[in-house]
Amino acid sequence: MRSAARRFRFPRHLRVPFAGRAFLLLTLGIGVAAVNTGNNLLYLALSLNLSLILLSGVLSEGTLRDVTLKVRLASEAFAGGEAFLAVTCSAKTKRFPGISLVAVLRAGEDPSTVRFPDIAPGTSVTRVVPFRPIRRGEVDSIHASVSTRFPFSLFEKSVELDVPVGVIVYPRPSPPAARCDDLPVATPSERRFLSGRVGAFPRGVREHLPADPARDIHWKATARTGRWMVKEREGEGAPGIDLRVEEGGTPEAFETRLSEACGAVLELERRAVPFRLRIGDRLCADAHDPDRRSKALLALANAWFDPATPS
Repeated sequence: MRSAARRFRFPRHLRVPFAGRAFLLLTLGIGVAAVNTGNNLLYLALSLNLSLILLSGVLSEGTLRDVTLKVRLASEAFAGGEAFLAVTCSAKTKRFPGISLVAVLRAGEDPSTVRFPDIAPGTSVTRVVPFRPIRRGEVDSIHASVSTRFPFSLFEKSVELDVPVGVIVYPRPSPPAARCDDLPVATPSERRFLSGRVGAFPRGVREHLPADPARDIHWKATARTGRWMVKEREGEGAPGIDLRVEEGGTPEAFETRLSEACGAVLELERRAVPFRLRIGDRLCADAHDPDRRSKALLALANAWFDPATPS
């Protein structure tokens, strides 16, 4: 039913603000007076008002036509926390500029409003707006509307858009106080992992991770490759910590465990402690993987509760 409504919806929506309603009432009054009195000046004023209405519709249509929106994530997004979206309004295929455009993104807890005062033909403008997602998981598309009151603010014409985004929202992390006290103790393992962040002698170069200190940046390798590179030093063995999220129980308990695991992953990365993450029987992130933080958060975001799994 919803897809059918979107398929047969009107291409434009028109809203009349207070100034437009007053102008329409004035035009109607002039028309009634012109018909009753037969005064040519009143007919001239009526023609002028009707011409302004027609001109307003033509110019607003030229402003909205062929306007496109692109939305991408400008920061990491956690459920219930504030993130940022980069919204790009493009007029690259237009010959008429985009003037006085307002985009409203209906995503998260509250709609986000982005204003684009002037977009020259063949160009695009990017704005960054706050975004507060409600729940974790992947957001395929965001419903948005682009409106304008150009040129006389008599009418507000808008168009509805479904903007593909592909945003990944991570679970709500547990509070910092809880994650510092409840982290599991490192489990003994036959193989020890090199932390790579202590010691005096470097043993290689690798890509920068969020937990790496700024003093370990290898400036020559960074300039040569165009990516942030750090020195990997010889370090003492550090045991890996096992994090496991059980799939059984209730959906509320499952979401709580995901939140605790997300907080533990962030805290362990801040402390530069290697870890392994398992959701049920699946190994989602290994301690040797330099990209374990991203893989762990992605697995927690896409985890689904299975009621058939025993507690």
